[in-house]
Amino acid sequence: MTGRLPLQPLAWALALALGACSNVPERPQPDVPDTWFHAVRQQPADTEALATWWQLFEDPALTGLVRQALDNNRDIRQAMLRVDTARAQLRQARAGLFPTLDLPGSASRQWIENDSEPDPNSPVGQFIPDDDVITFDNWELALQASWELDIFGATRARTDSARQQIRSAQAQAIAARLAVASNAAQGYVQLRALEGQRALLVEGIELARELERIAGRLFDAGEVTRLDVEASAAERASLEADLDELDIDLAEARLALDTLLAEPPGTTARQLGASARVPLAGQPIPPGQPIDLLRRRPDLIAEATQLQAAQLQSLAARRDLFPTLAVQAAVGRSGLALGDAFSSASNFARLGATFGLPFLDYRRRGAAIDLADVEGEGAYLSFQQALAEALEEVERSLVRIEGQQRRLDSLRRTLRHRQYAYALAQKSYRLGEANLNEVLDAQRGSLRARQQALQGRTALATAQVALFVALGGGWQAGGVTAEGEPPGE
Repeated sequence: MTGRLPLQPLAWALALALGACSNVPERPQPDVPDTWFHAVRQQPADTEALATWWQLFEDPALTGLVRQALDNNRDIRQAMLRVDTARAQLRQARAGLFPTLDLPGSASRQWIENDSEPDPNSPVGQFIPDDDVITFDNWELALQASWELDIFGATRARTDSARQQIRSAQAQAIAARLAVASNAAQGYVQLRALEGQRALLVEGIELARELERIAGRLFDAGEVTRLDVEASAAERASLEADLDELDIDLAEARLALDTLLAEPPGTTARQLGASARVPLAGQPIPPGQPIDLLRRRPDLIAEATQLQAAQLQSLAARRDLFPTLAVQAAVGRSGLALGDAFSSASNFARLGATFGLPFLDYRRRGAAIDLADVEGEGAYLSFQQALAEALEEVERSLVRIEGQQRRLDSLRRTLRHRQYAYALAQKSYRLGEANLNEVLDAQRGSLRARQQALQGRTALATAQVALFVALGGGWQAGGVTAEGEPPGE
């Protein structure tokens, strides 16, 4: 399942944040280059391929691993909880647009000491009991409604700000999914590289043992010194120590994938069979245009919506300077009683209005405006920084892919020459034109070239994953309603 966010032009995404309202600080639009500086081919990005970029490596194990991580990872679940929190905050902010209903009730009893005789000529004297202690009861029960009218739009601005917070939380959740997919792919590539290195290292240890055996035979024949024997033994022992360290790295890489997949330790070791192959994307990766990042990278979308939310908060703070008007209405029943002598109950209705002018509170409200403006400026700088880092990440990945591809081609040519030299050494040995040491040296050179080729392939695969992530690949764009809900939900 892939996340969805609105695919809209930059002018729509930042219209409010960059000065659509004249009474909030206006900020210039970000400077985005027209083309990539290091792109070999300026081709449109393949949106469908970017949505599931891990499939371009044509490795079923990698595809299954990424999908499992996206389904199970705990960081993604935490990000989705933050979306639910933002939705609850929207409902809380939107509640201010509607009247509130309440059912208040009150009751009281008062005891009064009666120290004098009632005056029979008094109009109320006949209602006053001649008890030493007089009780006076009063009660009221009402259905009450109050509504603060949002005449100048402060509450609406805060509600719109809460909507932008939902969009930001959604984008952050998708960014978490992309990070998990990237970490799963990078972890898989490193795991396969370590497995390949281990296979080559085992082969190197076998070769070192053969060299040690030959050195021992030559020492017995008096053709070499003891130094040569000890040197060959030291080389073999050093390679065995490297193998022990590599096994540790391999175990840690598998455990890291287990945690990423939210699986018990040992799951990856059981699920993934040993393989020396490091997957590579066989097709070139078209980067599209730099402005595409504003519509596709979730971290930039999150920063842009945070900026819009900050601008709306700044607008709401300014609207708080305007007068307020609230209306209240209540219907109910009330009663009173004076001991056993008198009691009464009646229905009532009330209607009123409250007008407020925040004149004496101007300093606090002015400080709130300044605070909102500072937060808006911080959000704008954060967006600019995120955009600059996104552009840098893509340019770095383009440079790395181009350079690592050339390096891998050179390493492959080196490997072909080393393998050909090894084959010639074997042929010369069979013809009696070369000794066994020369054959083993050629074999050792071929093995070293294979190790370097594996390292080059791993570096290229890592750069490819980094470019896919830097371009914002890993999710399908789609519509989102004003409530931040995907259509149909």
